[in-house]
Amino acid sequence: MEVTIEDTPRGYSLSITGSEWNAEPCEIQFPEEVWESFPAREFLRNELAYILTLVPPMILRHPTMWYSTPEPRFLSFYEECFEQSIPNMVEPIPEEESEDIINRFRSILRHFPEEPVKSDIIRSNSWDRRRVVLPFTFGKDSLLSLATLRSLGYEVFPVHIDERVLPRGNAAFIKLEKQLAEEQNLFCHSVKNEIQLLSDYQVLNQAETRLHQVHVYFIYLLAMIPFCMHYRAPTIVLSNEYHNSLNHVHREGYVCAHRVMQSRAITRRMSRMVEKLSGGQIVAVNLLGGLGNFAIHRLLHDEFPRYGKYRISCHLEMTEYSRWCHSCDRCAQPFLFFLACGQDPLGMGFETSMLEEDKMPLYSLFRRSLHSKDAYHRFVREEEMLAFLMAYRRGVQGPLMDLFRRRWLQRAEKRFRSLSKRVFRLQAKPGKDSIEREAASRYRALLANYQSEPLG
Repeated sequence: MEVTIEDTPRGYSLSITGSEWNAEPCEIQFPEEVWESFPAREFLRNELAYILTLVPPMILRHPTMWYSTPEPRFLSFYEECFEQSIPNMVEPIPEEESEDIINRFRSILRHFPEEPVKSDIIRSNSWDRRRVVLPFTFGKDSLLSLATLRSLGYEVFPVHIDERVLPRGNAAFIKLEKQLAEEQNLFCHSVKNEIQLLSDYQVLNQAETRLHQVHVYFIYLLAMIPFCMHYRAPTIVLSNEYHNSLNHVHREGYVCAHRVMQSRAITRRMSRMVEKLSGGQIVAVNLLGGLGNFAIHRLLHDEFPRYGKYRISCHLEMTEYSRWCHSCDRCAQPFLFFLACGQDPLGMGFETSMLEEDKMPLYSLFRRSLHSKDAYHRFVREEEMLAFLMAYRRGVQGPLMDLFRRRWLQRAEKRFRSLSKRVFRLQAKPGKDSIEREAASRYRALLANYQSEPLG
C-alpha cells in the first residue's frame, strides 16, 4: 500500500492506495485562522503521515507500506510505545493475543524513500506564559484540568479532536461546547480528523480490535502545536491520572502500566519530544499525575461543580442510554462516588442503578482474588472500599450495598481514617514545571479537608 499526504487549505489530505485496497482521500482539518498562521506544516506532516497510518496495515494485514514523506523523526519512539501498549489493547479482545499482534507489527515493512528533512518550529519571543492549550474531551480529567487552570488565572484554549467515528458522542460534544461558551464564556476549538476512519475496524469491516488506541494520544499531542503557535501559548496541558501508571496484571500474564500511553513515564517522554520539535519553546505538562480516580471525582464535583456538570466519561455509540453506557467500570465508579459524596447520580445523567447484583464484576472490591503485582486493582479496591463505606453511612441501599455490609463493612470502618489518608492525597510528586507545582499546591490544600472529615 502507498501512503500519500498533501497540504490542503486547512490541514492535510491523506490517501492509501494499492492493488489490494484503496481508500478515498481523508482530511484532518484545523480552524482556518489557526492553520493559516502555522509556519511549520512540513515537520508536522512528516510526523503525522506515519502516526495516522500506524494501524490500517495491522488491521488489514498488509505487509508493506510506502510513504511519500521522509522517515518521521521519532519513529523508534512511536514503535516502542505501540509494542509496550499491546497488552492494554488486547485486554478486552479475547480473540487477540499479544504475541501474535507483536509479530504482526514487527513484520510490516515501511519504506520512506524521501531524504530526511530536519525542520523545527521557528523561534519566537512573544510567548505568553499564562496561556495554555488543553486537549479536551469533556471527561472528568480534562474538566478538572480546565477548572484548575482557570482558578489559577491561566487563559485556557481547549481543543477537541473530532475523530468522525463517534457520531453520537460528537453530537453530545457540540451541545456541551455551546453550553460551555454560553455559561463559562469559553470557546472550544475543534480539529476534524476524518483520517481516523481509516483506523476504525467497523469502517474497515474487520473484527473488533483496540489497535487504534495508541496513535490517538500522539495526535492529541501534535495537533495542539498549531494552536500553541497561533495563541503564543507555550504549554500543552495533558490530563493523565495516577491510576494509569500503576502496574496491571493483564489476562495473558503481562505486567505493565494500566494505560501505558497515559503513564507518567510516557508522558515525560512525550514532553521531551515536543520540546525537541519546538527547540525548547513548547512543553507538555500533566496536572493530574498525583491524583487518583476518587480524588479527581471529588475535587471536580465538590470544588468545581460548575465544570463537573458537563462531564461525559464513556463510549456512547453502542448503548441505548443517552449519557452513560451503564455497563463498564467507567460508569460504575462515578455512580458510586456520586453516592459517597451525597450527590444524585440521576442528576448527572444516570438512568438506572449501578448497585444491582449484575454490576458486581465492574467493581474491583468484589474480585475474588488480586495478584500480588496488580497495584492498579489493589489501589482501586481501596478507593471503592472507602466510597462504599461513605455511601453506606449516607443510607444508600441496593444489592451491592448489602453485599458490602456483609463482607467489608467491619473492615472498612476500622480502616476509615487510613483509607481517607491513602485515597485523598497526592500519590506522587508533581512535575518540575511551575504550573504543575501550582496545581499540586491547590490540590494538596483541598484534599487535606477530606482526610480529616468525620465518618457519618
